[in-house]
Amino acid sequence: MFFIILLFPLLFLACGEGEWIMHDEEYHKEREFSNNYWLLKAYFYHPERIKEYEEYRGMEIDSMYESLKDYFCGANNIGYCYRYTYYLPPEKSDDKINDIENTKKYYSFGFERDNVVNDGKPVDTLIVSAVYPISPAASVGLKKRDKLLLANEIPITGENTAIYLKNDDQFKNSTIFTVMRDGEIKTLPAMQKKEVPKPTVYLDSLEGIPFITVTVYKVGTNNPDGTYAEFRKILQEIKGAKTAIMDLRNNGGGSIWHCTAMAAELVPLDKELVYDVQHLYDSKRGNVIDTQHIYARKYLKQEGAGVNIKWIILMNNGSASCSERFIAAVKYNRRETQLIGQTSYGKGVGQVYAKTYLGGLAYITSLQTFYPNGETFHDVGIKPDILAEPKEVYSKAIKAAQDFSLAKRSSTPVRLGTLPPERLAEDIELGAYRKIEMPLFHQGE
Repeated sequence: MFFIILLFPLLFLACGEGEWIMHDEEYHKEREFSNNYWLLKAYFYHPERIKEYEEYRGMEIDSMYESLKDYFCGANNIGYCYRYTYYLPPEKSDDKINDIENTKKYYSFGFERDNVVNDGKPVDTLIVSAVYPISPAASVGLKKRDKLLLANEIPITGENTAIYLKNDDQFKNSTIFTVMRDGEIKTLPAMQKKEVPKPTVYLDSLEGIPFITVTVYKVGTNNPDGTYAEFRKILQEIKGAKTAIMDLRNNGGGSIWHCTAMAAELVPLDKELVYDVQHLYDSKRGNVIDTQHIYARKYLKQEGAGVNIKWIILMNNGSASCSERFIAAVKYNRRETQLIGQTSYGKGVGQVYAKTYLGGLAYITSLQTFYPNGETFHDVGIKPDILAEPKEVYSKAIKAAQDFSLAKRSSTPVRLGTLPPERLAEDIELGAYRKIEMPLFHQGE
């Protein structure tokens, strides 16, 4: 009897705890739903599309987002149609935020190589085409244009060239490379693999003209301060150049802060780069639509390092969003800038993102970008000054440089063959975005 008397309170407590847990789960689920609703009310750039809260009850959170129909297929409705306002549950949010903000890391030495020479035919020697600034390769003194001969005394020429071309998996974790540099054979110190983030900005040359490729705009890259910091370093490397080529083909965009700061480096300090019309939440004013005029001086205290360089920008219909924002700001203020290639993608809207009440991810279209004169490239694209098919781009870029009254070959120290290697961002998702900096708010606050 004694044991039976004890059993009833235990059963009561167990049932009560289960009911409380169930109630707690429902409560947090409701808070997560309402938090996302109020984020959409505060930031979605078409607030008139958002219905009353009760009309969304019973929906999955992302279904509420999807109902806003924030899809875009490009100005000419080509390629894949992206949905730009969406929600991800907590278990997926951290990985997505990492993808949004940072380039991928590889367990590697941090250098790239090629076996193709100027006529497009492969050779039986690997030539270093890029050394990542922060990497094991850079730390032991590997240089661009080095020819790789041996790895731990094993030949990596001839038939072995193809084996060692694409990635570092075939090399041992600790490898001593023997290279040929300027006709001399050198043996470098041992190189130890580690996690190396990929850069987003590369410097090569085309007929002696500095050739800069920007694949995407990220907060964290091979440089922990991101794409803008990479770009600033390269501007210092080409200091004194009278003209330069920038390749933004297939650059799908990225961080608004980074692409706009980079444009500021090329535009006079007192000039307006672009302006944004943004729907946002202000702690004092509530939900507001603000017009934000953005000048070069917002990012710089003195004139940028690229102002005295005449620029040739390569673009195509894969140049989208933040790369279009960059092109728009530079071309509007530097009319002599030559745009070569095809009409850009035509995405002139940007997104904000933040973690939600339960740690999910809210990704919301919040703003539209305009030229200082009030025009927009959204759903229109930016047209090139010189239309060029892919095979014509390089020759027309050289011609444009010559038209800037430059010698065909300059004294730049960064010459590597005739055609720079093709470089693409990985996992391209066309977009321009910024993180919500203010604390998140919840219903009733």
